[in-house]
Amino acid sequence: MEKTLKSVAVPYGVYAGLALSIVTVIAYAFSLELFTKWWLGVSNFLIVLVLAIFAVLAAKKIKTNDYFSFKKAFTAYFIVPAIGLLIAVLVSILIFNVVDPDAALTVTEMTAETTRNMMENFNVPQADIDKAIADIQSSNQFSFLNQLKAYVFQLAFFSAIGLIVALIFREKNPNA
Repeated sequence: MEKTLKSVAVPYGVYAGLALSIVTVIAYAFSLELFTKWWLGVSNFLIVLVLAIFAVLAAKKIKTNDYFSFKKAFTAYFIVPAIGLLIAVLVSILIFNVVDPDAALTVTEMTAETTRNMMENFNVPQADIDKAIADIQSSNQFSFLNQLKAYVFQLAFFSAIGLIVALIFREKNPNA
């Protein structure tokens, strides 16, 4: 059976989703405060990026009669964040909307306090701090709709990076 681009990239998307889900479950189980740490977001970003690049490299090794075009490189890349982030969002929705909705409130309060401290350190005017805190407290970042919006924005962000990755790893058309 000949491997296809999708059959090579899909497992990397599943691995990304599992890794992001494990990070979420561990943060939930050990300390909700971890959800307010900047390095958690950076580590999640790196997990997806590295696995997406591995998917592109694996897809490039598939022997076909055609060259590894920009479209093929981008497709292999895009599959990973699309699947991985979707799995992570579903796990997050399950945890914060079904299993423990009170955890969402706790994380929101912690996020508001972290934001307040950061803004005070940057000498932001009190009126702006109060507005930012009110905005955080009035929106439920863990609602189904807000998580889906976050998924779309993250996918757009990773797609922009994917364009660069695809440019780097594509092969030029030998017939052009």
